[in-house]
Amino acid sequence: MGGGLQKIIRKTGRKPTGCRCQSCKDQCRTPCLGTPEDIQRLIEAGYGDKLKPTLWLVGMAIGRLHYPIAMVQAAIEDDGWCVFRQDDGLCSLHDKGLKPTEGRLSHHSIKAENYSFSKGLSYNVAKEWLESKNDDLIAEIMNLYTKKDGDVK
Repeated sequence: MGGGLQKIIRKTGRKPTGCRCQSCKDQCRTPCLGTPEDIQRLIEAGYGDKLKPTLWLVGMAIGRLHYPIAMVQAAIEDDGWCVFRQDDGLCSLHDKGLKPTEGRLSHHSIKAENYSFSKGLSYNVAKEWLESKNDDLIAEIMNLYTKKDGDVK
């Protein structure tokens, strides 16, 4: 497991899970966030066309951050589900060992009443996109999704 994943496990107290209950399947309405390492693995595995640049705005929406976090993540299909969700509700990346960190660690037990922003799974994954140790990798990833004139492809 990558260094980012281990750090997130330590910070959040979450462990990898393979729960297949309906509540966990329903989480695929929002694509699970991946660290830069996760996204690099997806690109290398040929899934770059299923990813897109985005901004993580949750921290701003709940008043904990004053800025968005730019990242590349799984796209959302026209039907509102993650592009990697299969007809049976399961993630097509799961058995390939490519599931992004948030999806690997998320579980139906995460509820608003037991949520702490600083230990939150999505926040800790998003923070990996701000880590200076990831700058070269992030630049490489972002360059794949940016035209010469600065516009997103």
